[in-house]
Parts: sequence; C-alpha cells; structure tokens
Amino acid sequence: MTVILQTGYTLPGGDQPLTHARIAHANNWLSGGTATASSTATGFFADAPLNTLTYERWKPSSLSATWEYDHGSVAAVNYCAIAAHTMGSNGNTLQVQYYNGSTWTGVIPATAITTDEPIFCIFASQTRQRWRISISSGTAPEIGVVKFGTAMQMQRPIYGGHAPIPMARQTILRSNYSETGEYLGRTKQRVYLATEYAWQHLTATWVRANWPSFQKASEAEPFWIAWRPATFGDVGFAQLDEVPIPSNMGIRDLMQVSMSVRARGYD
Repeated sequence: MTVILQTGYTLPGGDQPLTHARIAHANNWLSGGTATASSTATGFFADAPLNTLTYERWKPSSLSATWEYDHGSVAAVNYCAIAAHTMGSNGNTLQVQYYNGSTWTGVIPATAITTDEPIFCIFASQTRQRWRISISSGTAPEIGVVKFGTAMQMQRPIYGGHAPIPMARQTILRSNYSETGEYLGRTKQRVYLATEYAWQHLTATWVRANWPSFQKASEAEPFWIAWRPATFGDVGFAQLDEVPIPSNMGIRDLMQVSMSVRARGYD
C-alpha cells in the first residue's frame, strides 16, 4: 500500500470521494523552486528529484536525512508524490512535513515503506512555502523524483474492467533451448507495467475545466495516478504514448475518455 493518508484525514467540502482517482501531473505540481538536502552521497545530486528523469537520483550519505523543496513563495499543496525510490528495499520510514515559520510539522504519520512502488501521500491542503521529506531507519535509499502540489480529482470512479497496475506486468523474456528441446535457462530482458483507465459519464463542464490541463501535461511528462486511494494502495508513475481525447457519449452533456499507460516497474 503506497497511498498514504493523513491521520484522521477528513475529505474537504467539494472534493471528490477517495474512491475516485487522484492524478499528480506537471500542470498541478509545484515547480521553479530549489532543493536542499541534509547530506548527499558521492555520485548523487540533491537537485535530482526536481525533474522526472528517473535515472538521476539523490541519496543521503547518512540517516536520518531530509530533502527539502522551497517554492520561494506560499502555494497550496495537498499531495506529495515520490517515484523511482528504493525506500522499500532499504527498510526506511517516511514522513512528509511543512515548515510553519518556526518548526517542521508532519502531514502524514511516520510510515514504514515496504515496497519500491511509487508513493502518493494525500492530506488536507496547506498553503506553505517549504516542504520536505524526512527519512529514517534502515539504510540510505536512492530517490529519483519528488513532487508537491494539488491533485486532479476524477469526477467519476472506475472499478469493473480495470486491471490494477501492480498486476499488469509486461515482461519480455528470452528462453534458451537445446537442439533437442532441453531447457537451458531464461533471460528477463525488460519489465514494465501497462494498463488502461477509462471513465464514462463525465459532465462536459467538468471535462472542459479539468482535462485539457492534464492532456497537455501528459504530452511532456510522466504522472502519478492512484486509481482508488480509499480502497487500494496501487500507484503508477506512468506515461502515455498517445494523448487521451475525450468524446461525447450522446447522453445529455456527458463525455467519456480512456487512456492506455506504460508505467515504470519497481521490482
């Protein structure tokens, strides 16, 4: 489970239920700020998590450790999303915090991370300038991408027909056989995740107000998606090969849209 909710989280008025997908994308996360870290191991970079290139990483030289994002001015934030990390493998505990002007305050409980799956932390919106992740326990992890922002909330839920992304493994294998058919081993060439998300009965008003921002963001950057955060902890750090285009259903003013995604494997 790598959806992490604030302790006692109460859904703000006007928000969609947590059975509806949350999406963190380039047009709703904060950018333009600066990064600092409590320490950085040789060969790694404190500012690496600012971009979405998963091969560039930050790694602290010791624990406990913090990585901070300073936006330069106050902004509303209700999520922290993390990808391309090894906190599960390294046995780490994570907390997300903001600076209130005098002290650092946690917005999620200190949580033991048990998998290297992408992380989506959801909490009540806070308007702050400085945010950080605090890592303790275990051994020093690598972290590729960290973003803070205000999540897109899908107007309708999905369930039937959806393949949960952790189970949607696409594994490319090469098997070796002798001339007589003896099994000589197998090579795993590539593993990634792929699934489809589809929504129906979206109002035209909602689609026109919300979808174009995501549509344009998905052309340039990967994104996080938690498809049913109240029920399942499945999170994908995904990208599109084709931009999803909404269409009219022919029922009143309702629309539908679907997207096929490829996501980074994590084990």
